[in-house]
Amino acid sequence: MYNDEINIHNQAEVGRWVQSLIDQGRIHDFYVSKYWRRLRKEVLDEYKHECQVCKSKGWYKKATHVHHVQFITRHPHLALSKTYIWQGEEKQNLIPVCEWCHENACHPERLRKKKKESTISERWD
Repeated sequence: MYNDEINIHNQAEVGRWVQSLIDQGRIHDFYVSKYWRRLRKEVLDEYKHECQVCKSKGWYKKATHVHHVQFITRHPHLALSKTYIWQGEEKQNLIPVCEWCHENACHPERLRKKKKESTISERWD
């Protein structure tokens, strides 16, 4: 559907593109797109590749991920936006984080799911 260039500054157009990927089960295509790779590099460079969660605690760890504060499955129009407006205030949408913080601080729901899956698969015969 989106073989041509998209206007990354048009949130409605970005939203339609990302939502179509979600609907088709192809969200991976977003993460390997030139648009995301370019923006991801820009964000990491702006923050000197420092994990912002660790930094807020006085630690230093290299950021390897860029976290969407506004999840793209809920807010596809913000997938390529560094910021968003909430209650009249501009907030950061893309935050560089290390792998540990991305999985544990940014996505604690994944830990609950993994823990639940591990207890369910145990069987006693």
